Amino acid sequence: MIEENGETMSKLLKMQGICKSFYGVEVLHGVDFEVEKGEIRALCGENGAGKSTLMKVLSGIHEQEGGEVIYNGEQIKPTADPLEVQSHGISMIHQELNLFDDLTVAQNIFLCREPRKANGLIDFGKMYRESVRLLERLGEKIDPRTPVRELKIAQKQMVEIAKAISFNVELLVMDEPTAVLTGKETEIMFNLMRNLSEDGIAIIYISHRLKEITDVCHTVTVLRDGSYIDTKNVAEVTEKDIATLMVGREVHHSSIGDFSGDEEDVILEVKGVTDNMLNDVNFSVRRGEIICFSGLVGAGRTELMEVVFGIRHPEKGEVLLEGKPVSVKSAIDAIRCDIGLVTEDRKDTGLVLCRDITENSNYVFWRKTPGFFRNAKKTKSNTDGMIDRLNIRCAGAQQDVANLSGGNQQKVALAKWLISDAKVLILDEPTRGVDVGARQEIYQIIRELAESGMAIVIVSSDMQEVMNISQRVVVMHEGRKTGELKCSQMNEEKIMYLATNV
Repeated sequence: MIEENGETMSKLLKMQGICKSFYGVEVLHGVDFEVEKGEIRALCGENGAGKSTLMKVLSGIHEQEGGEVIYNGEQIKPTADPLEVQSHGISMIHQELNLFDDLTVAQNIFLCREPRKANGLIDFGKMYRESVRLLERLGEKIDPRTPVRELKIAQKQMVEIAKAISFNVELLVMDEPTAVLTGKETEIMFNLMRNLSEDGIAIIYISHRLKEITDVCHTVTVLRDGSYIDTKNVAEVTEKDIATLMVGREVHHSSIGDFSGDEEDVILEVKGVTDNMLNDVNFSVRRGEIICFSGLVGAGRTELMEVVFGIRHPEKGEVLLEGKPVSVKSAIDAIRCDIGLVTEDRKDTGLVLCRDITENSNYVFWRKTPGFFRNAKKTKSNTDGMIDRLNIRCAGAQQDVANLSGGNQQKVALAKWLISDAKVLILDEPTRGVDVGARQEIYQIIRELAESGMAIVIVSSDMQEVMNISQRVVVMHEGRKTGELKCSQMNEEKIMYLATNV
């Protein structure tokens, strides 16, 4: 129990002995979990530990195969569907956005719950007013009549949050809600969480960002490999303690030094890229070098990478590979030029979720292999090798990617380009939604790729990631390049000065 102002908060949720299997593989092994009224409880664990699965059991998406869920002193039946669970006052913000792009912001927030006039018609005026009120509570000024497809990904996440709190909610589950938010938006959301907690609303907060957990949560529960490990008061543990509980070993963070290869061996060069978002941007990367692009939301980093990969066409500028200008007008052109891109949004642009691991990881390999027939032996070797190398937790190569955890989906998105033998690999937010243990594994793979001669370009909003993995950082602000720093020169203050163009 947690005490607030001398009073003990009462029990709201108790999950006991929860079991769940997929494809004959048990992923939750009798997990116990509980939350008090007004408590902000973090739920941590490596990718595939069972965090999202446990919460999907709670929210009625998955039916548990063992155990029971007690909410407000009453048992929720195992066959309860999401609408029935929602009627109890439980709302969940999922890790992957669940919005309808062709509907407006207001229609998404009040989907299936539209306010009605006396004649039964939808009261659009009231729906718009309520949407504005909810969004302003989150510090957002979004026209509720705007189609969701026109929003940036961070704005879409805020719409998801507004939708969740629009219910008469008593328990709010938040699965990686800050993955696409800026620092300012994150702080607004934290203040909202604190206010909801003071009103007696309980929050279950899933995040791989351990600093967020120590900043906003009261307690933390750790799962590992589908089993309950421990619950701690946040005030009594450090980030390192939580990481150690998650992975079952002590986690060490390392940084990389300045580039020590051939300074003249430039493999990728971008000159004078200009369009309505970018302004005369130039950069280069050498064979075996790891560079990071840093900046605030709207700086143009992703847009610049889309130019390099041929999915954005600038008004001016050129791309050179190994000193020769190349025409990259499409993703197919980029693939033919041995350029790879792990996109920011794995769900929409990085993977085909309804296909299995084999198809997703070999897609680029098949495109680059001449001939009509696929080499089944090589395909199997590619897939098995990547599952082993990236430690992809799955039931097998034929498992649909949609049924993997977010972090394991990210590993499959990375595998696609590792198999392709790209000369230049661009990774846009490569560890978003990835746990601390898997993050270190991905960093190690990036270093190994660079050592093998691949040029690595990373876009990251995570300052610690930039400091840990990059040999050089290129900083952008509002479509312009504002500076470069070598590893030995960089610190958070210098990067932030350049990112804000101070």
